[in-house]
Amino acid sequence: MKSKFFNQLYQQYWPELCAKLHARFGSGPPDPEDIAQQAFCRYSEVCDQHRIENPKAFIYTVARNLFIDQFRRIDKQQQVIDQIFEELDIDPIFEDSAEQSALQIERNALVEKAISTFSEKQKQLMTMSIIEGKSYRQIAKETGLPIANISRTIVAAQTLLDQSITTWEQGHSVENISYLAIKGSCQ
Repeated sequence: MKSKFFNQLYQQYWPELCAKLHARFGSGPPDPEDIAQQAFCRYSEVCDQHRIENPKAFIYTVARNLFIDQFRRIDKQQQVIDQIFEELDIDPIFEDSAEQSALQIERNALVEKAISTFSEKQKQLMTMSIIEGKSYRQIAKETGLPIANISRTIVAAQTLLDQSITTWEQGHSVENISYLAIKGSCQ
């Protein structure tokens, strides 16, 4: 008797449940059909022990909760993966399109070109500050330069980089970076 009722329930609500899950949560992952199957299995397990007044509501609620649990698991897995990448101090690998890769190469070339216009002093101070992570006070101690001079020099170099990148991102030509260097009074 229970088997016949379960089969009727399954045949009656399976397509509707799958359609609703697909409409609400998309095609997966997790797969809506898998979630529906799990919901019916849970109903089968529980109905042997307890009388369920509204089987349809029970199955739909279980399916919704299973979907939410799956999303939480996927989110948790992504957090763990992100944490591992962070702890190893590496960037996650993304599959960039050819266009994105080409744009990144072009941007890197632009930055290199802008840096090539820096004076030796700018290159030295930018390296000490950005690459080596030294404070202006540490740089002043090592170079004997006043902190205000270090700050002005680094700000001018960063301004040139920012102007070059902004100009390029707006689609304008940055062929004459030395013009921006003079205009930005990098020293």
